[in-house]
Amino acid sequence: MKNLFALLLTLLLFCPFFTNAQQSVNIKAKQDFKVIPIVNHQVELSKNSFKLMFHVKGLEAFCIAFTTDKDIYRSALGEADLEVMWFENTGMAEGVFNDDKTVLLSDEAPSYWFYSSITEHRFDKHPQGTSKEWTAERTIDKFYQVEEDKTYKISELSGPIYYVVYLPIYDEDYQLIDKTILNYGELKWK
Repeated sequence: MKNLFALLLTLLLFCPFFTNAQQSVNIKAKQDFKVIPIVNHQVELSKNSFKLMFHVKGLEAFCIAFTTDKDIYRSALGEADLEVMWFENTGMAEGVFNDDKTVLLSDEAPSYWFYSSITEHRFDKHPQGTSKEWTAERTIDKFYQVEEDKTYKISELSGPIYYVVYLPIYDEDYQLIDKTILNYGELKWK
């Protein structure tokens, strides 16, 4: 009986690790109908419209945060020691089907992107798959800087845009207790 209890306890302790291993968000970039490789978490793009292509397994939703502040980005990854407001705030809602081709840029809150069904998601029209595994694209023509209340065309950007994709983990009182970084990177301009 003790051995059975120990086995069950071990399985319960390690079950989250097995679940997380099945959760992934892979991202590629596409511009001018060509896939642009993301190498060492960096991709270099021309200053015009592009797409981020997502292949997601084991998740219906994730938080994605975009910033121009390298120190906030590094802190989110654990490489610097600034407070990261993204992790303290809930995700901002964006329009369904990405009709305005805009990404929210904020140092304070992430965006909440999801795919529930072909009629309920935050990506370009016609994603593929189920809520357990899906692919989708998100066209980006401009960035809306939330704190400044200003929209920037890609051609107006001077520095890189950093992104972090993560899964927040909350307790029963909806307080953040942990997070899992699923993907991150830097969008650089030619």
